[in-house]
Amino acid sequence: MAIDYTNIDEVVNDFQLMIDDTSYDKEAQIYQLRLLALQGLRELTFDVEQVVKRVERDVSTSSLLITLPEDYVKLLRVGYKGEDDMFHSLGYSSDLSLSKTVPAKVGDSSYDENNPYYHTDIGKKFGVGGGKNSLGYYRLNRNNNSISFSSELAGKTVFMEYISDGIGSTQPRDHVIQLDFNSSGTASGQIVPGAELKIPRPDSNATYSYTFITSTPTTNAHIQIGTTTAAATIAEKFSTAINEGYPHLGILPRDTRIKASQPTGSNVVTLTYRNLTADPQNLSDLTFSGNLTQGSGVKVLTSQILLQLGVLGSGPRVHKFCEEALRCYIYYKYIQRKRGVPANEKQMAKRAYYNEKRLARARMMNFNKEAAMQTSRKAFKQSPKI
Repeated sequence: MAIDYTNIDEVVNDFQLMIDDTSYDKEAQIYQLRLLALQGLRELTFDVEQVVKRVERDVSTSSLLITLPEDYVKLLRVGYKGEDDMFHSLGYSSDLSLSKTVPAKVGDSSYDENNPYYHTDIGKKFGVGGGKNSLGYYRLNRNNNSISFSSELAGKTVFMEYISDGIGSTQPRDHVIQLDFNSSGTASGQIVPGAELKIPRPDSNATYSYTFITSTPTTNAHIQIGTTTAAATIAEKFSTAINEGYPHLGILPRDTRIKASQPTGSNVVTLTYRNLTADPQNLSDLTFSGNLTQGSGVKVLTSQILLQLGVLGSGPRVHKFCEEALRCYIYYKYIQRKRGVPANEKQMAKRAYYNEKRLARARMMNFNKEAAMQTSRKAFKQSPKI
């Protein structure tokens, strides 16, 4: 995996390690440093990184618009992908209506006096006319947080490239579920040997299967129970298998990203999935709910509850080239309005930040000699050989 980005939390932690009793920022709190780090990340993203994102959106047939992404800052272009794998931009029209619900008052018939092209056999109205973009037109509507399109794009898929603020990425979230166990026995609805329980996996939209047995476990997928075992005891055994495996048998836990917790004497086990690499299977999925029972009259769980749906995400992060500039920004902005800090220290911090910012911008530039040569030769064509 590429390591060209550093998480904001790591930058803040490294910054705190550099603070000692002689530092002017020794009284800085963690929440203050994180706030300044996010502000600095946004500024560096605008001026240095220029993070460009691409999204696909389907234009609504009823409203002729699409909604802007949450991390949107500036629109670069909107258009189609052609068969030549090139981006074909739509035309921008400041005259495009921002509401499709408003009834039309100007017709497009050549016999309508309200039509700008009325009497086209004589001539067009002064100042009206010009070319037509056959792909369609768009217009940005900041008040409505959307982009409006002309009628040619109704129901079509468009590509949008925009500059992101670098912060609005999806925040990672743990997947948390609760399982309420039954007791084992021979009565209807109790767990019997051979019953199977399936739980979501943290790395795919699939499940881990656990089998209840009365003999000694041989794998980490076995849960040892008795012929008549209380529900709280089964919940404890399941939690132990999840967290520890069977160390006395030399069997490791199945997945260290899953942690189980159980209040003493409770039938309920809470599973927490951390460091997800894929969206886990939802408890509301009918196929998963069907996997919770084994055989007629056997019920492993009395209930299962989804407490928090797991979400993948990278969180705020900064490019390696901008990491030192961000640390300088945090220090400079923290002491900027402190009365007890000498003016020359503030000036030195300011110069250090802008110097690191300039250096980061130079490192981020990808215009090299080859790109310059291609640009200079772009319009050059060799003369034909006869």
